[in-house]
Amino acid sequence: MAKKITLLRQNPAFNYIALALLGAGVGLISLLLGATVFGLPMFRLYFTSPLIILLNLLPPILFMFFLYFISGRAWIAFTFPAFLTIVLSMVQFFKVNVRGDSFVLSDIAIVREAGAIVSAYTLTMNWKIYLAIAAFISGVLFSVFMLKHKPKSAMFRIIAAAAVVVISAVLYIAVYSDTKLYNKPMSYTVGTEWRPARHFASKGFLYPFIYHIKSSLVTMRIVYPDWYDAQEAKQMLESYANTGIPEEKKVNIISIMLEAYADLTLLDILDFEMDIYDPLHRLQEESVYGALAVNTFAAGTIDAERLFMTGNIVLTSYRTPTNSYIYYLKSQGYYAEGLHAGDRWFYDRVAINKILGFDNYYFLEDYENGSRADSFFFPAVLDLYRARDASMPYFSYNLTYQNHGAYDSTKTREPYIISQGGMSDESYFILNNYLRGIYDTNQRIEGFIDSLRDDAEPVVVLIYGDHKPWLGNNNSVYNELDINIDKDTEEGFYNYFTVPYIIWANDAAKRTLGNDFSGDGGIFSPSFLMGEIFSLCSWEGEGYMQALRELKAHVDIINAVYGTFRENGVLTDVLSPEAGALYQRVRMMEIYRREHFAY
Repeated sequence: MAKKITLLRQNPAFNYIALALLGAGVGLISLLLGATVFGLPMFRLYFTSPLIILLNLLPPILFMFFLYFISGRAWIAFTFPAFLTIVLSMVQFFKVNVRGDSFVLSDIAIVREAGAIVSAYTLTMNWKIYLAIAAFISGVLFSVFMLKHKPKSAMFRIIAAAAVVVISAVLYIAVYSDTKLYNKPMSYTVGTEWRPARHFASKGFLYPFIYHIKSSLVTMRIVYPDWYDAQEAKQMLESYANTGIPEEKKVNIISIMLEAYADLTLLDILDFEMDIYDPLHRLQEESVYGALAVNTFAAGTIDAERLFMTGNIVLTSYRTPTNSYIYYLKSQGYYAEGLHAGDRWFYDRVAINKILGFDNYYFLEDYENGSRADSFFFPAVLDLYRARDASMPYFSYNLTYQNHGAYDSTKTREPYIISQGGMSDESYFILNNYLRGIYDTNQRIEGFIDSLRDDAEPVVVLIYGDHKPWLGNNNSVYNELDINIDKDTEEGFYNYFTVPYIIWANDAAKRTLGNDFSGDGGIFSPSFLMGEIFSLCSWEGEGYMQALRELKAHVDIINAVYGTFRENGVLTDVLSPEAGALYQRVRMMEIYRREHFAY
């Protein structure tokens, strides 16, 4: 019996088959961990797609055979690939559980920062982790004691190892990096394309991890403009004094960004059944009001959202704690929180809002009876304000979901415009259904403001839109109403990119700040919006904000996406040498500030 076992352990076929099965087993463990919070239902669904199984099992198998032919030792061939695969899979398991976003190669470059973030959480071990550890130990023991075959021919080992490399390269180029294949919906992935972590997990772990290697390498490679000089940028920033907020001037701030909010009365082409914008116009009379020239149209909420919170001119990715006005306010003793009447996974807000400095942030998942409607949203924001620790100044950033497109194009409950005119039924229904939501939003805004009028505590409220609404495929409503949205014309540019804002203050805030908060605030880009609030409060703010104010005095619209500026009131594609130098100066400080966390 002992002789038979010895012969089996040295049998080439047995060793090759066993090593392949060990690799497949490691791949299955990775799939189990890769299902993360989606659990066994997701794991079982992997088996409805043989391709998903194959693409997740092949990497450890190929890696093991490569090391087997290189080292000639089965235990070495198993141990390193298995350890690496299981550790990476565990990181994916915990990262999705803790932060809601997936683990990709570029995360390795920020391991120290990631460790600081994760240290704030309790990592809960469960049976999957213990099973993975047990499987690894068992595999090591099996490979040490049972797999004794050693390929003798050096030439064979070189050719075999080279063959594995070639096969792996071909698979990566032809299969693993194929975007169409990766995005191809499976029976269980339909509807997950806007849920990054779920979409990633729906493909397993190793397959999507390998697919994202290319984009991760791009992310890890920081490419600076030719004119950027870090030392010069540092000196520029240090030339400004970071100014604190005087205790007697601290007021509470509630900011609300409205989904797809636009004042269509400004187009002067619609005959309304009722003045649905009357609450907005009444509020404008007692507020600082104007328009934001945003960078996006009908989508891209996070652009206006994150440029407001950071002051950045160009939207960037956020994977580590990033300088923001939220951190500045917290450094001044503020408590920062907020609410989104949507899902935490959308735009990865659950992770990024923490990176931007929020103490707490709430989503629909945090409310048992929450909804996407403004009827839930505005009372919930008010409840957070009422429940705050009143011993600390308070900053709240919130965004709605109501009025998010698309709008029903098949019917409408009641008309909000008098005449259909030349519009098709589809466009007429879309427009009416959009306006129905806006009518409700305006009523909710007015009620929200009224609830704060007599508040004994000083509070400033910012309300602004994120972008113009989607109104039909190929902008059918805009086109049928002959609304100029040609971005190459001045009228079309403003029609395409501008949304309203109001900055309102209750009487207690007006007394505290010595400002009546009224009048036309003009048109400018979202990057300047927080600075506008600070100016109205007579706060200087941090040095970067002061530099932005200097730029805004000459260039107040910067559409970095489309490449349009407004210099001294005139839209242009090319800045004057003086304004260009000022713009480049601020951009240098922006890049340096983005790369060097100060808090």
